[in-house]
Amino acid sequence: MTGAADAPGGPSAPPVQLKIPGDLSFADFKAMSARMEKVMDYHLARGNFIRQSMESLRSQFGFEGEGEAAGNVSLSGEIGKVVERQAVSRGIAMPEKSQEVKDWEAERQSEASVPPEGWDKSSLITLFLPGSQGTDDKQVEIWLDNRAFDKLGKMSADEVKAGLVDMLNGPDAAASQAAVDDGAFGAAMRADSEHHSEFQKSKARLGFFDPEQGTSAQPWLMIQSRSEPGYVQENAGKLVDTVMSILKEGAAGRTAG
Repeated sequence: MTGAADAPGGPSAPPVQLKIPGDLSFADFKAMSARMEKVMDYHLARGNFIRQSMESLRSQFGFEGEGEAAGNVSLSGEIGKVVERQAVSRGIAMPEKSQEVKDWEAERQSEASVPPEGWDKSSLITLFLPGSQGTDDKQVEIWLDNRAFDKLGKMSADEVKAGLVDMLNGPDAAASQAAVDDGAFGAAMRADSEHHSEFQKSKARLGFFDPEQGTSAQPWLMIQSRSEPGYVQENAGKLVDTVMSILKEGAAGRTAG
């Protein structure tokens, strides 16, 4: 005997391991690192896909060449997904999501912001014509009712062009303006008025309305501009052709990706 009792458990007992909340074991850290690597790889691939999709879109609107001075396009709302599906239908490969990426996104769904009133039902294609210096300079807006994508896409471009209504002049002006003010477009414009007052100050505005409801409800498609009214009047047909191609090809690529 040594005259002193061994500690409980004897000298060979391993030290007590305290688990501190939030601590990661080496195995946990490796798994997390591998997961984040897959997430980063996916987002790099997706960024490349978006770049190619937007290059294709710029070309469709007649914007060729490098740099914003050559013309640019901005997307807001569900039309972005349609453009992605169109890109897939044109052979641009959309990266696949691994289970790790799906899990990572699911964990962050609750963090997604809710669109302001009106924007949950509206989409906007903003064209910045060559030489534009940004907001409200050489700017043309194409508004779309998300709920009308399928119906509009089943029509011909000629039908839509023939049905365009001058929403600022003529017998339909008052009713069509009221339809915008009372609908999702009007709500979206008011929600964004602090940063985009030009939305409500258009000098040219053409719209295509539901053939059955007419101007009693907001248009399915609306082309407008404060800074480039002449461009809207002169190029409405070409713009309709492009939008209809996006909707039709986007529908064709719906099951892809």
